[in-house]
Amino acid sequence: MKRPVIAPPRPWTFPAPRTARLDNGLAVQAFHRPGQHLINATLVLDLPLHTEPPDSEGVSAVLQRCLDEGTATHPGTEYAERLENCGAVLGAGISYAATHVSLEVPSTRFAAALPLFAEAVTEPTLDDADVRRHVALRLAEIEQQRAHPVHRGAEAFRAAVIAGEFRAARPVAGSASTVEGISTEKVRARYHAQYGPARGTLVLAGDFGSDPLPLVAQAFGGWHRPAAKAVAEQPGAGAQQVLLIDRPGAVQADVRLGSFGIDRTDARWPALRLGAFVLGGGFLSRLNRVLREERGYTYGVQLTNVPARHGGLLAVHASFRTDVAAAAIAEARELIRVDGERAISADELAGAVNYLIGITPLRCATAAGITDQVAALIEAGLDADFVNRHAAQLQRVTPDEATAAISDLLPPDGLTLVVVGDAEALAEPLRAQGLDPTVVTERSGAGLSDPSA
Repeated sequence: MKRPVIAPPRPWTFPAPRTARLDNGLAVQAFHRPGQHLINATLVLDLPLHTEPPDSEGVSAVLQRCLDEGTATHPGTEYAERLENCGAVLGAGISYAATHVSLEVPSTRFAAALPLFAEAVTEPTLDDADVRRHVALRLAEIEQQRAHPVHRGAEAFRAAVIAGEFRAARPVAGSASTVEGISTEKVRARYHAQYGPARGTLVLAGDFGSDPLPLVAQAFGGWHRPAAKAVAEQPGAGAQQVLLIDRPGAVQADVRLGSFGIDRTDARWPALRLGAFVLGGGFLSRLNRVLREERGYTYGVQLTNVPARHGGLLAVHASFRTDVAAAAIAEARELIRVDGERAISADELAGAVNYLIGITPLRCATAAGITDQVAALIEAGLDADFVNRHAAQLQRVTPDEATAAISDLLPPDGLTLVVVGDAEALAEPLRAQGLDPTVVTERSGAGLSDPSA
């Protein structure tokens, strides 16, 4: 038996949407995808978190979590029952720049489910009992996250690499000291001041059967609430730091080594994506090949490159055994050096280009994949055609450009290091590597200290 011949991939482009705008200002982008009988609708609301009152950070997250707890038309659990009868699922997400609310439903139930989706956004009841429950749940979530080294490391890294005066330096759903002060009145005030159709874009994808715009107009056309657009925050970088967050007796150390990055509008973005993939984006990346395969220091290491509306986070991240963590950090710093013979090669770059371009059609193969991609672009202030423009840009990047992007944005000796682990075991080995950590002592488990207090 002969192996099947692997044909080269066929040309692929991201589909173009049909666009419209309702009389109330709501923008609509519809992607008709024949054969996709699970329709996804995602509403993106331009709601930057820096507009939250400083003493109520997290109010946007609590508000969002209350949207499906009942509406004026279908109060309480009746709302959830109606959604369930349609076979629909309501989802949501929040970032520093925007709020996302999504509906996924079989195409045969789309007409029945879309008005329910609209109800959650246009007429939520925001009852006092629901608000108090979600405040309590968020406080419990904070306790759990701060007790988990990966979450604690992510929180500390963000706070370290972004200057503290910016909202983006603090948890997206608020900290304990601010969430405790969130009341029903504050949640309702946030809703009435910030939720409005002129701030929204509704993205639809799936096999509609017929024109979906009349259904959209019927469901959302009666939504009238003024909400002026806010200018997105443009955070800046914090000072370089070396932090060691003490977890006595921990057998692993969660490590983040990185800096404040760039966003998709920066001319270096395509080169940075490719360079980051070569160093730590794939299973055979430089970092993973050495630190996992050759040294056995970790189950896996990656170089995460996460863009925001303005700027981003760029970091080597892994969990290492405590006894080898300092050595692994030193070796990671060397592995991300791209000077001289360590520059990114043409073969490495070609492999990264092939992967990043080749994976895009797979990620966009479903209706949800398309709406997720478009929603992320809307949040970043970009249009859907960015996917095609970016693919063309990736193919034009040279090895020298990818090397320069990494060298400029990830200088090994100018990065912030955050380690969550046993300080007694880690402090001296880190100092021996030329790193002088500031040790942060916290109580483990319940009642963790809140640095924002």
